[in-house]
Order: sequence, then C-alpha cells, then structure tokens
Amino acid sequence: MNRPRSFGFLQRLGKRDVALLATIALALVNGLDVSPVFDSVSFWLYTFARGSPLFHGEVFYYLTSVAISAMTLLVAGIPAALYERARGLTQSTPGSLIIWLLATLLLTLPTILKALAMSED
Repeated sequence: MNRPRSFGFLQRLGKRDVALLATIALALVNGLDVSPVFDSVSFWLYTFARGSPLFHGEVFYYLTSVAISAMTLLVAGIPAALYERARGLTQSTPGSLIIWLLATLLLTLPTILKALAMSED
C-alpha cells in the first residue's frame, strides 16, 4: 500500500504550501481595485509610466494591482524574516509562514472591510 507515502505528502503540503498559498491569495485580494491604496499607487505609477508602453489603460490597471500585491508580500514578509533571523533559521518554517500570513492579513484587512461594506449596499 502506498497510503503512508501519500499521507506524508498531504501532511507536508498542509504545513508549508497551504500557508504560502493563503498568503499569496490575501496579497492578491489586497491588489483589487477596492483597496484603499489603489488610487494613490495608480497615481504614482502613472507619474512614472507616462510615455512608456505601459501607459495603455488595461495594462496600467493590472500593473497597479500587481504592484500592490507584490508590495504587500514584501512588507508582510519583514516580520517573518526578522523571526527567522532572531531564531537563526536558514529555511522558512511553518511558524514563519504563519507569521507571514498573519502580517499579510493585517495589511489586507482594510481592503476586506471596504469590500464587505460595499457588498452590504
């Protein structure tokens, strides 16, 4: 029977990959156009992208969303990196991935609350 082997894969998947996928999903939610920072990031990208091939409307809209999502991942990763550094870890652990997930949730909370408020109207 290959049952223990597949269970080990699912257990490993549950510890690392699910937390990482949830972190990425939350960062993508923060990049939606209901994000409170969407307009200001769009303004700054517009300032730097004038006259470039990225100036097209749809590309510019998605570029703003990707920029917010990427910055969410980067900023939310700081507490997890500090935790790993303080503990002397050389690889990410499930604990540091959970810290990353929680920091991403805190950064995404204003977007989630705004989206929920809009859905009630």
